[in-house]
Amino acid sequence: MAIIPRNIEEIKPASAPSALYLLRTLTRSPVLAAVGFSPTDLLQLQLEKLAVNAIINPLTALYNCVNGGLLRQPSISRVMRLLLAEISLVIKSLPELQGVPNLSVRFDIKRLEGEVIGIATKTAVNRSSTLEDVRRGGPTEMEYLTGYIVRRGEQVGLQCVMNYMMKHLVLAKEKMRRDRRQRLLPIDKDDVD
Repeated sequence: MAIIPRNIEEIKPASAPSALYLLRTLTRSPVLAAVGFSPTDLLQLQLEKLAVNAIINPLTALYNCVNGGLLRQPSISRVMRLLLAEISLVIKSLPELQGVPNLSVRFDIKRLEGEVIGIATKTAVNRSSTLEDVRRGGPTEMEYLTGYIVRRGEQVGLQCVMNYMMKHLVLAKEKMRRDRRQRLLPIDKDDVD
């Protein structure tokens, strides 16, 4: 996704003619189905995606399940709502979104929960990238998902204890898995003195 102004007229006059031509071509091509978004609309779309990923990714990694495994589990639903309550409050408190129409509706907890359930349903048999990262003993995206929510929350004066805990639970699992893998690696006799 990239920032493409809704109207070509929104482009600053100093923009190169080739940039204008490229934007017109992209947005007019039926094969690409490119859509223009204002920077504020794009930010909101990215935050919606972040909210969904900040729920599905850590929970699937902790429960070692496919995305659909999160559905119809009352205990997981409760945790999801607590995480979403913090995420919703942080996003609605961001200074760069103040004054945006329908912000409270777009980032309402129930609406975000519907988005998470919808994505988990559509991708029910998929494994999240975080689950895959943990399984292979690699680094996860927790600093960019829940870590982002926690940092932005702190910037606006909110403590996101649930997201902080989720981040550290996944980071601990990631480290435990990596430590276990390292112990299983064969040691070359020449490396030992």
